[in-house]
Amino acid sequence: MNDTQPPSNSQPPKIYLVGSINQDHSWLNCCPTATTLPATEKSTGLPAVIAIPCRRWGCKWCGQRKAFTLACRVERATPTKFITVTSDAKLWTDPRECYDFTRRKVADFAKRIRQKVGSFEYLRVLETHKNGLPHYHFVARCPYIPQKWLSTAWAELTGSIIVHIKAVDKQTNVFRYILKYLCKQEYISWTNRRVSWSHDFFPKPAETPPRDNPYITRTRHHSHPCDFITFNYQRQKYVERRPGVWVIYVTSEIDHATWNQSLQPPPEKCQQKNLPSIDSMKSAPSS
Repeated sequence: MNDTQPPSNSQPPKIYLVGSINQDHSWLNCCPTATTLPATEKSTGLPAVIAIPCRRWGCKWCGQRKAFTLACRVERATPTKFITVTSDAKLWTDPRECYDFTRRKVADFAKRIRQKVGSFEYLRVLETHKNGLPHYHFVARCPYIPQKWLSTAWAELTGSIIVHIKAVDKQTNVFRYILKYLCKQEYISWTNRRVSWSHDFFPKPAETPPRDNPYITRTRHHSHPCDFITFNYQRQKYVERRPGVWVIYVTSEIDHATWNQSLQPPPEKCQQKNLPSIDSMKSAPSS
């Protein structure tokens, strides 16, 4: 038997902030730490279960969806520049001290740019180097800015002279660019705030008339939807009406014809499942 020790210079495995959804297995397609909002569907009178996700960046489920949604919003904001500013490793040894200092200089940096060129709206993404020191990616909407001037302005504020700027052209996929930086985020022990943006970076949404809520909701329940459905609707069928909302097919409450008419999309396109019984779950081998 070979008891070879790993090399002393081996690196610990990376822990990504937005994990893969394959890391978690659940027979309901939702956030693994979601809570439950019981409800009744108005159109059918059937009981419904609504998942309330945790909405944390570190969640395997919510992190991916937050990243996708934010990337879509950034693309619609029509940015014109990609800017990256760094930290000088010669000036800092503690990443936390470096972050506490440089993050406060971002607002001053933006103020100087506005004084120089006028408008400057941005979204900022925090990332760390291999040495742990922070650097910042800006997706900005602004006029032309000389790179040399940017480098001088950042150096006067932080002591670091390395600044990159690139124009967004027709060949650049803004959605993929921002999604890449959001999804390759690694866990950082000294902050949870990875993304921030200026007040007017995102366009204001158009006013839309309020929509009628198709569900009558009840008191929020702190159990997961999997547990709530299992213990309250044992051996009943359910259909996923839309992501995070399941309607329970209770035979005693509605006839089959009414159930089929209520389905959107048609029943053959809906995924119906039989819930496992509590006894079968108890007797199942542990994984």
